[in-house]
Amino acid sequence: MNQLARLLSSLGLNAVPAAGWFLGDWSAGTTLAVYWFENVAASLLIAARIFLHRRVAPKKGHWHYQPREGANRGAGGPYLGSFLQTSLIFSGAHGFFLAMFVFVLTANGHGAEIGLNGREVLGGCGLVSIFLVGDFLADLRGLRNRPFAWVERLADANLGRVVVVHLSIIFGVAAAAFTGANRSFFSAFLVLKTMADLASRLPQWNPETPPAWLCRVMERLPNVHPGETFEQFWVADKAKEIARREANEQPERR
Repeated sequence: MNQLARLLSSLGLNAVPAAGWFLGDWSAGTTLAVYWFENVAASLLIAARIFLHRRVAPKKGHWHYQPREGANRGAGGPYLGSFLQTSLIFSGAHGFFLAMFVFVLTANGHGAEIGLNGREVLGGCGLVSIFLVGDFLADLRGLRNRPFAWVERLADANLGRVVVVHLSIIFGVAAAAFTGANRSFFSAFLVLKTMADLASRLPQWNPETPPAWLCRVMERLPNVHPGETFEQFWVADKAKEIARREANEQPERR
């Protein structure tokens, strides 16, 4: 799927809860229930991509994953299991907090702000499913020729989205219900989540050497790597990242 199609798909996916919120007068609970479903469904479909890619293009990263420096998730083990464990634990916690908030706040008379509307939830989930399945089917074309780095980018973007929605429940739902500012809070959240999703679809800025202005700024800060300039640190760190990716891209004989 080309870059423009991905951006349009991401816009469509975010337009479903946005339209329900701004035009359909959805409650905070209904909107977050649709986001929760999106997280779970997207995680399972990315897991399916990883599984299929592992079958048609077995790479060492699938079986002996080398994570980024400082990250321990999945180190040395199967990537699929690590991804599913992390994403489903977060999604399970997300669903638990959402259910507790809906139950408690509804019992305390905040049903209008937080209550679920079954028909709206089902309709929103159905539309979200169309975009997610469309993305999945489009990604199957040329799957054999995709690098392991593509799988890693999809998984990282999905986990970032899971964390964003999870934090919005912890810090947002209670504040929205108790302060009465739920419309303004969730309006801002919808915009920020859409921007984050679109940013994850765009090419990332990653030059070989840092720009001169950034070097000048960083050199004025306390140096956590004595005897090494910021440019030297940047180049060395980039070399480590290239080596890590190359290790994950090596063919795996099974």
